[in-house]
Amino acid sequence: MGHCRFSLHCYGLAFLFLALHPINGDVSYSIPEEMKRGSVIGNIAKDLGLDLGRLSARKARIDTEDNSVQYSGVNLNTGELIVQERIDREGLCAKKASCVLKQELVLENPLELHRISIRVQDMNDNSPQFKEDSLKIEIQESAVKGARFLLGEAHDGDIGENSVQGYSLQQNDNFKLNVNTKAGGRKYCELVLDKELDREDKQEIMLLLTAFDGGSPQRSGTVVIHVTVLDANDNVPVFRESPDCCLMEQLPSPALIFLLITQMLTAQELYAALTIMTHT
Repeated sequence: MGHCRFSLHCYGLAFLFLALHPINGDVSYSIPEEMKRGSVIGNIAKDLGLDLGRLSARKARIDTEDNSVQYSGVNLNTGELIVQERIDREGLCAKKASCVLKQELVLENPLELHRISIRVQDMNDNSPQFKEDSLKIEIQESAVKGARFLLGEAHDGDIGENSVQGYSLQQNDNFKLNVNTKAGGRKYCELVLDKELDREDKQEIMLLLTAFDGGSPQRSGTVVIHVTVLDANDNVPVFRESPDCCLMEQLPSPALIFLLITQMLTAQELYAALTIMTHT
């Protein structure tokens, strides 16, 4: 019996709540983000079958469910739901696939509520960006063809086709680009050595890497890759000239011998040679 009284009490509270907050139905709209203030979302009075002439008398207004930013308002003269504040999808929903703004139309005398769902569509209003303005890579000139060097990825505030879809590398003699896709669909790239490096020929290489999205119009972002070629011990010492010395069968004078041997003897060897010449 006590349980029954409790249940009736609960139903009574629920009925009282509904009586104070009648909800007569929902209405949904779909709009692109970044619409200008004053833009019309839809005619809410017509869509809900409300008496346009009584909107003002019933103090029609738009409330947000969490009392946050008032993104939309109602024009009491026309019954239109209009954009009141800038709607930035990325700021509102970040990377969520679905972005729905929930609000309520409130009418008084009698009190009446209507839920409003505004689905915010992503627009291609962000360009791909790299974390740094330039990437610095050091590569040994002894690196073999096919060696890979991770470049990372660009980031885009948009989602879906409006996010990063690919990369391209400036045409060059030594490198090509390899693009990979992570489990979540994000794309990153690697620099692949296509032709061996020679530091004696070129010590530094500058490349331009471009990331692009799939939006219309398409947006892109770039980063400069600065490749420094490190020296490897791949050359043997060589003389610039090979001194040739010929000894004639009959030498004309000790002075000529001195001149000849100074071209190829060390100081110690020269001293020994002069000592021998002096004693002969």
